[in-house]
Amino acid sequence: MQKQVLTSRVLLCFIVLLMISTVLPLGFCASAEIKNFSVSATQSAYYIGETPQILVSFDYYNIANNTELKIEIYNSSGDLVYTITGISFVSSEATLLNGSYEQTHSLSSDFTKEKGSKTYTAKLIDVATSYKLAETTFVINVETESIMLLVSWLDASQDREIDVNEQVTFSVFVQWAFVNESKSVTLYVKVDGGNEIVVTTISITVGSGQESTQWATSFASKGTHTVVFELKDTNNEVIAVQSLTVTVGKTEQKQTIWDMINANLPYIAIGCLLVIIIILVVKERK
Repeated sequence: MQKQVLTSRVLLCFIVLLMISTVLPLGFCASAEIKNFSVSATQSAYYIGETPQILVSFDYYNIANNTELKIEIYNSSGDLVYTITGISFVSSEATLLNGSYEQTHSLSSDFTKEKGSKTYTAKLIDVATSYKLAETTFVINVETESIMLLVSWLDASQDREIDVNEQVTFSVFVQWAFVNESKSVTLYVKVDGGNEIVVTTISITVGSGQESTQWATSFASKGTHTVVFELKDTNNEVIAVQSLTVTVGKTEQKQTIWDMINANLPYIAIGCLLVIIIILVVKERK
């Protein structure tokens, strides 16, 4: 009878130990902890087709030596879309390890197939047991290319008043972002609807960047003139345009109704006040 009881106790202890071994991570002791698990994209946005990177960081306490971890990434539908491996902790000096982990990992271009903002879930997993140690979310933003022109001008006398036949220099800035392939573009200028004039050729590089150039001209007549700068690709398609007007020669400024009101505002206020007083006096007499 005593042997049966002893056998039952031994068997019960074995079952308990077996259950504990299946619940606790193999590479972790009972007091092991993962804290401050964080995953974030290294850029605020990526261009279409770019390989994104994420920064992974966490603090670990009492992790057993030779523990190997992985990060599983799931989309908003709960599907596993990517796995990061090779996160290991090895030391020749200690059995239990404490410290901080911070590393940048590359994902795949599948994350940047289309424009938009998507949220993903990252799970930190013990490889030996498939036990989930921590979980967090991160966002990847994808943008389409943006190319724009900025134009300013300065007359030769630098007084911001253009005279007839005075040279005017136009400074053109080409800025781009989220471009997913390099391209050659041509900058054209057109004055008062006339013929296009080639200013220069610009190389647009992948990602973001800026180039600048200058173009000078003069105007033979007084009045308002329209200057249009266009950026065209090799297919002659306009990808950016900037139009501005300049006034040549001093012109008399016509006085608008608002200018007249502003100039005579004190008198108008006094007149309105007198009208109100007259109305009140008339009402009181009635």
